[in-house]
Amino acid sequence: MLRSVLTALALLLATPVLAQDSCEYANDNECDEARFGGQGYCDAGTDTADCALLSRNITDDSCTFANDGECDEFRYGGTGACQDGSDTADCNLWQVTRETDFLSRARSLGVQQADIEALGNNTCRWSNDGECDDPALGGTGACDSGTDATDCLARVDQGTALVPMTDPIQLTPSAPQVGLVPMSADSCEYAHDNECDEARYGGGGYCETGTDTSDCRQLAAGIDDDSCRWANDGACDEARYGGGGQCRDGTDATDCSLYGNSPDARARLLDLVPGDLRARLGDDSCEYANDGECDDAAFGGTVYCASGTDASDCRALALGGEDSCRWANDGECDEPGIGTDNCASGTDRTDCAAVAYLRNRTDSCSTAFDGVCNEPDGGDGTCPVLSDTADCLGRSRPAGLENHFFGRDDRFLVDATQLPWRAIGSLELHDGTCTGTLVGPSLVLTAAHCVTESGEETVTPLRFSAGLSQGRNMGEAKVTGAVFDPSYRPDVAPPGGGNGHDWALVMLDRPLGDEVGFLRIHQLTDGNLSQIAGRGLLVNQAGYSWDTGDNLSGNQGCRVVEAYEDNSILHECDTAQGDSGSPFLLNVDGEWKIIAIDSTFFNPEDDKTPFAVGNLAVDSRAFAAMVLQQQ
Repeated sequence: MLRSVLTALALLLATPVLAQDSCEYANDNECDEARFGGQGYCDAGTDTADCALLSRNITDDSCTFANDGECDEFRYGGTGACQDGSDTADCNLWQVTRETDFLSRARSLGVQQADIEALGNNTCRWSNDGECDDPALGGTGACDSGTDATDCLARVDQGTALVPMTDPIQLTPSAPQVGLVPMSADSCEYAHDNECDEARYGGGGYCETGTDTSDCRQLAAGIDDDSCRWANDGACDEARYGGGGQCRDGTDATDCSLYGNSPDARARLLDLVPGDLRARLGDDSCEYANDGECDDAAFGGTVYCASGTDASDCRALALGGEDSCRWANDGECDEPGIGTDNCASGTDRTDCAAVAYLRNRTDSCSTAFDGVCNEPDGGDGTCPVLSDTADCLGRSRPAGLENHFFGRDDRFLVDATQLPWRAIGSLELHDGTCTGTLVGPSLVLTAAHCVTESGEETVTPLRFSAGLSQGRNMGEAKVTGAVFDPSYRPDVAPPGGGNGHDWALVMLDRPLGDEVGFLRIHQLTDGNLSQIAGRGLLVNQAGYSWDTGDNLSGNQGCRVVEAYEDNSILHECDTAQGDSGSPFLLNVDGEWKIIAIDSTFFNPEDDKTPFAVGNLAVDSRAFAAMVLQQQ
């Protein structure tokens, strides 16, 4: 009897709890009760756990994943890893970023301020999903008026013709309607067909510069998005990719992204090239074709493809360059070799103009940096074409160059047969190279990002070649293993925010250091740090830059200009890709010792260098003890 009573009582007490989360969408971290701002998928009182914070007006950072830089609340379109209301700081920052992006897009498109205000903000939970949900703009009505600004921007930009007559937005009477431009700006016979026909933006050149402004507006602003009302419908509607032209070029990005790289799209772009030039471009039979980089030297590309076998990649360069890349006109050169590699060769002309003369140039000749031009054009021909850049074109370098120079390339070729240089070597990876230094008989110091991609796994290098120069080395050994700082993460943090973990130790299969010598570590002292904080600390550096081939290049007397508490330093030594892990040397009582290793390019908030960027290295405070322990 007692057991029956207790059982009945337990069921009675449990019933309200079960009802509280009885909704089928309960316990998914998203509050679905409309009274707390949810979507209304759950009746009041049936999604209690998910709405626990919002029901009490609590917005905090109690989630495990809070303050990681990513908004994880479902109500903001996040990952859902955090319960609604528990990732406030990250989601507030995310909201600010969305509003900033909206303002940037609107102003780039020339939208009037009053109309920007009428569009409102992006606070609707359905904002930024590619569909206009503002009923005042003819949207679906899923959002309140003025809360889906970015998705509805195209409705204003493309004019009221796209907006149903039911309650259309009223544009500012005193200002010209957005989308209207002076007649001369659209004087081309092909204007107003939604296809940009100006060659500078990747069009076919059927319109002269400045005569197809409306059709080219999106591309001119450097915007490639899904603002077209027919975006994300599974069909590419941009005329430049052979679509129906229902969307202005640059407004159906997702649907056209795959098609834009398809054989049909590439063929269509090649069909726009004048006949004689098209014949010279040839086909795409080279093994390196369609990788985004022009490899035909006849058009300013590399020498990896025979003439006439890399047509698609070389098309833009052959035409003299254009701004057709989605990242064009963003102030940063994005072409291969001279920029970030996000754009195909010749498609980011304006941003790359200052550095284009260095395209595909190197200092890989064995007599580079000796002050004498040895290229065939202007020299004695003892260096291959494009391989003696500093000597033939001078050492001045534009600030926007992707390689990490500071207005001038001050490197020199190092005698890798002598100490301390012969202890430095090339570390062969599975898909590239880094620089490493012998710090023990069988121990090499390098950067963590050379042996891991995510910070979770170890990708063991293949071999280490000490004192490599002109195809010869002072000795080599196979790599048997590698370890890296367990706190290393690939993302660069703010200044002093945790960048001092990019270091690793590589183990060799034999005591190569006993044969060629190895270098010791000097841990930075208070005196060294004071000197850095003052006029800077002068050091030497050497590594295997990508553009010097298998020759060891170095810097003499370059400055360390900043030291952070996280064991990272900022320097202005000239380094490039391939120098990762290369040592910075200080002469201590007559012995060259390592005080840091090169890490990455850096854009600090407060920089003492003449440019707004710097080079980041991890200093010896981070790894001195571990190296000593492992020697």
